[in-house]
Amino acid sequence: MQLEFKPDLDQSLTMWQKFWSGTNKRPIIMATLPKPGCKVIEPPPYLTAFDCDFNDLGQQLLAWAETHEFLGETIPYYYLEFGPETFASYLGCNLKLADDRSTSWTIPFVDDWDKTEIRFHKEGYWWQRTLEAFDILHKYLDGKMMIAAPTLVANLDALSSLRGPQKLAFDLIDRPQQIQRALEQVCRVHSEVLSALAAELDMDNIGSMNVQEMYFSGRQSRPQCDFSAMISPEMFRKFVVPCLESEARDAGAFTYHLDGQNAICHVPALCEIEALDVIAYAIGAGTEDQDWSFLFEQIDRLGKGQLLGYNITPEKVKQIWKTYRSKKLAFFPQVSSRTELEDLISELETIKKE
Repeated sequence: MQLEFKPDLDQSLTMWQKFWSGTNKRPIIMATLPKPGCKVIEPPPYLTAFDCDFNDLGQQLLAWAETHEFLGETIPYYYLEFGPETFASYLGCNLKLADDRSTSWTIPFVDDWDKTEIRFHKEGYWWQRTLEAFDILHKYLDGKMMIAAPTLVANLDALSSLRGPQKLAFDLIDRPQQIQRALEQVCRVHSEVLSALAAELDMDNIGSMNVQEMYFSGRQSRPQCDFSAMISPEMFRKFVVPCLESEARDAGAFTYHLDGQNAICHVPALCEIEALDVIAYAIGAGTEDQDWSFLFEQIDRLGKGQLLGYNITPEKVKQIWKTYRSKKLAFFPQVSSRTELEDLISELETIKKE
């Protein structure tokens, strides 16, 4: 594979392979910076794909990439998504765009689990729009940048989209057997959808990107369960962990998106999942200034890798790389130039982990 906007792609692919295999001698380092001396073009806003002309989108993406450098292990890509509940739209939900276009949400439709068949709606509007997007964007982006598939937010989050979070919360108590059956159906559809996306994006040959800029040489899974903030560790182990293990079997690399402080009680259960490679903690709004090192150190002690922070200082990157046990560490350091990033990489290559 060659990409016009990533001349040193082979070097980055080698580094990513070493990262996933645990044979890397430094962490993954990523940064996207404006090219010096040119007028900067901003990338298309999140959810542009919800209702845009995909030809216009393709042109915007090329204009953005032409004015930026993709440094370290950064691989240029476009993340196609219609909102965080895109997977649920493939199950038959309709999506509503927020007035400020910052997100979208589903309109729940399940009244009775026993009368509901959870299946992949290939004929549905949102899957057909996905195919249309791929068809057009391939013409603009192939050989220049990659396309990342929507995040498949399955497990209880998918059921929450179909049923509504409040009703689902009661169902976990009142109808646990129906929920288990529904989750089994969701897992089957997850496999179907990932296979369909892999075929459309040629993942088995050229690899894949996830929403957090991570590359893998085949199919990857990047699940989450935001609903977990409302359930106990016991319920998480009962309802969610089996789904995550199923999702992991569908792919060759597994990064979990841990969202907010109310979900961190599930870290021990997550770290017991053998296939889990990396945890990416999303710091909740209003807690950005808190010290989360206790959590990052816990994840490291439990043997999992981490995607750690945007705009983290180079000194902090070096400190964490030296002291943490895991080699599966990836960073977006706070740098302002190619030289600064290359100097950081050079220093990291000399550091021996404790």
